[in-house]
Amino acid sequence: MPARRRLIDLPPCETNRLGDIADLVTSALSSCSRREKLALAMKRKGYIPKLLELFQACEQSETTEALHQLYGIMRGILHLGKSSLFEVMFSKECIMDVIGCLEYDPSLAQPKHHRQFATKRANLKKIVPIRDSKIQKKFHQMYQAQYIQANFLPNPDFGENYPSNLTSFIRRKKEEIFRVLEKDEEFLSDVFVQLTNEATAEDERLELVNFLKELCASSLMFYQRREKFLQRSAKLGILPTLEILIGMNDLQVRAAATDILSDLADFSPFMVQEFVMKEAQRSDLDTDLISVVIEQLICHSDPESGGAEQLMDVLCTLLDPGNLLRAAEAPQVSEFLNFFYTCCIPVLTAPLLANAGEGTLEIDDYQVAKLLALILKLLTFCVEWHKEHMRHYIISRDLLRRVPVLMNSKHTFLALSAFKFIRKIIGLRDEHYNCYMARGNLLEPFLLAVLENGAVYHLLTSAVFELLEFIRLEDGKSLIGHLVEKFCQALGTIDYVQTFGLKPKYEKEKHQQEQKVNSVPCRGCSSKKKTPRPAVAAPKRRLRADCSDHEDQCNTVKRKRPRQR
Repeated sequence: MPARRRLIDLPPCETNRLGDIADLVTSALSSCSRREKLALAMKRKGYIPKLLELFQACEQSETTEALHQLYGIMRGILHLGKSSLFEVMFSKECIMDVIGCLEYDPSLAQPKHHRQFATKRANLKKIVPIRDSKIQKKFHQMYQAQYIQANFLPNPDFGENYPSNLTSFIRRKKEEIFRVLEKDEEFLSDVFVQLTNEATAEDERLELVNFLKELCASSLMFYQRREKFLQRSAKLGILPTLEILIGMNDLQVRAAATDILSDLADFSPFMVQEFVMKEAQRSDLDTDLISVVIEQLICHSDPESGGAEQLMDVLCTLLDPGNLLRAAEAPQVSEFLNFFYTCCIPVLTAPLLANAGEGTLEIDDYQVAKLLALILKLLTFCVEWHKEHMRHYIISRDLLRRVPVLMNSKHTFLALSAFKFIRKIIGLRDEHYNCYMARGNLLEPFLLAVLENGAVYHLLTSAVFELLEFIRLEDGKSLIGHLVEKFCQALGTIDYVQTFGLKPKYEKEKHQQEQKVNSVPCRGCSSKKKTPRPAVAAPKRRLRADCSDHEDQCNTVKRKRPRQR
């Protein structure tokens, strides 16, 4: 055989030759051609099963040095990154012994018992109702490769080739499995039934929902398969299934179901919105998907987990009017929004209304502050995109009177969220809102927050100053008059930044308004066709009074004049 094709001579699988085998594997890693030759030699001579037989003997005789050497050899074989060897290592016959070799890490005082846990997890995987034996084999290999990657190789410390090669092997197995299962309606139907069956054990349900999560993520990544998968899963009832799972008490099941719903809302918001709107039209349902999402959002126990923010993003996606109009006709969208603002948003704003009392916060811990900030995020979104519905809800519920109370929170992020909400409303340039805020003196908490901070110039102070400048530039007459009359003197004490021209703007507008009123002639004077009198310098208010007197005289003459026939 040519030298480039000559196989590497492998030492016999004996305990006293383990050092030579380890050196051979280590030396082959530095050269691509040697890795190829070594992998081919091991595959042809069935070398890995022989090494695993030796491992069983060494473990039985408790030969610690040999077990440590086998650990290094097995890691080195993984580092070769050859799919042909992965097929052998992750097979049902070899995988437990491979994991056994990797348990004997020389850096550990005692080996970890991975095989016991891996066996238990492998039994759980049987809950996935795969009937095809070939797909079952691929599924087993994929899972075991994932287990090795997650537990023994957390960092890509083997070099550049290994992580990508093993990742490619796992991805290829997933594609082979999911391409078959996503078309199997009987399989999907069985999964949905088992997920919602009360008799299903909690650990089995978690295993199933995690598998469904992987299946959905894989199918949604490929555009050619996405539409067919979405249509098939919607027909078989994936959304009612997720609605039940999200409402369950198991946090892990709930989190996985939320991930799936989030993916569906991102890739196909129209499908989810169509389902939600159909639910809104039915009166025989005890609950609906939107209500379940809001309930879980409000009751979410861990603000740092990200689950609550994920649910909020799902709500924003489902309430996006651009997506709604693509999912249904305008009358259906209007009906859905009426349903949302009548039945759903009162539940969402209940924590805000309950916690923001008359001038004080009932509870100001971190968890409540995060929840209220998320609620304000959705309300800010609705103010921008559902102007008419949101204006009616805010004014009818007097919601803006409660939001400024949140400025008293010790959590800056909540105070900023309250400010952003008010800022979004003012940015609409809606005089209904402006008059409503002026009458209720609703900007006072924001200005007091600036005045109380003195010369401390921070993010909130900057935001309030930007708001005042926006009001001045956008000519918000109602708010300018209110701010000058109420806070002109107080704002004049701020000398650590350039102050704003609210007062000159107000006085200019007031002067222009007076000129406009004074320039309107009275009817009596305009109806008389007499030679105009010479201009007499007199105060405008007196001139106005004279015109009024003259008008009274004209009216008296008209009443006394006899009627002409």
